[in-house]
Amino acid sequence: MEELTAAVQAGLDAAEEGAGEEVDDSGILRRREALHRLLSGGSSVGARTELTEHSGVKRVTVHDDAGAHDVTAYAARLAEAEAEAEEAALLREEEAYERHLLGELAGHLARQIDEARALIATMNEVLGDVTTSQGLGVRIEWGLAPDADEDVRAVVPLLARPAERRTRLETTRLRDALRRCIEAIRRLDPTATGGAQLRAALDYRSWFAFTVHITDAARPDRERRLSHRTGLSQGEQRVVAYLVLFAAAAAQFDAVQANAPAAPRLILLDDAFAKVDEPTHGRLLGLLVQLDLDFVLTSERVWGCFASVPGLHIYECLRDPAVPGIATLHFSWDGARRRLLGV
Repeated sequence: MEELTAAVQAGLDAAEEGAGEEVDDSGILRRREALHRLLSGGSSVGARTELTEHSGVKRVTVHDDAGAHDVTAYAARLAEAEAEAEEAALLREEEAYERHLLGELAGHLARQIDEARALIATMNEVLGDVTTSQGLGVRIEWGLAPDADEDVRAVVPLLARPAERRTRLETTRLRDALRRCIEAIRRLDPTATGGAQLRAALDYRSWFAFTVHITDAARPDRERRLSHRTGLSQGEQRVVAYLVLFAAAAAQFDAVQANAPAAPRLILLDDAFAKVDEPTHGRLLGLLVQLDLDFVLTSERVWGCFASVPGLHIYECLRDPAVPGIATLHFSWDGARRRLLGV
């Protein structure tokens, strides 16, 4: 017993040095009362403490439904139970995260990619019958970016498979690849919020790249990839850009009108068709009509009076440097004749 007393005293001395607080009988009683209140009012329903003393050594015992426990043993049990609870909570959180990652997020990504592919297909359908006066046309390709990493290259084909048709191995590969994509973004910007990291990691638009191919009616079996070495004049480059723009707008409006039939199909063109030859003006405006696109354009020389345009309102702005203000002439075009409506 003397050895036990010496050991307890040594432990109390060490605790006193570490805590910087003198441990006396009053301190022990206060701590025991605080523990008793915590146990009786906390999650350990029915637990109570008992303070006994033998040969000057005080002992705190905790009684609960499982019996009597030395206070240190009871503390160890609580720590173990807390660790088990934390592990169970982390496991549940992991399972919920995995379900969200492989369920809602993966499904959303798959739908977005499918919709984007459908838009590209619609654009190519629109562009299939459209050529410039020189017989040049456009085909758009949307595929994995050349710099896409291995995880992205693994994710895209797995997302294309319906969730119910994926094997367990494919599901595991998809989960691991998506996780690595997210971890890569976290390493790049660890200070960003979780939502921002998810948006950056799962932004499918950064996984793909557009490639514009130039077709030639005279050589249907030959396509050229649009680049600074394609050899097109400035006017031809602008026409190609307009073709892609109009097809993209039409495809986007078609997708929007599936849910909002009354949505306007309006595009705005500032300094329209600059450096494009005049005969091509009519072809481009006719394409807008064909695509059922309304337009507002400004130009120094384009009137829009072509047979391919069934109706148009034209406002010509005139300014005399010697006279303040601007005069506006209002014309109309009915597909065959231009008329002055007013000043």
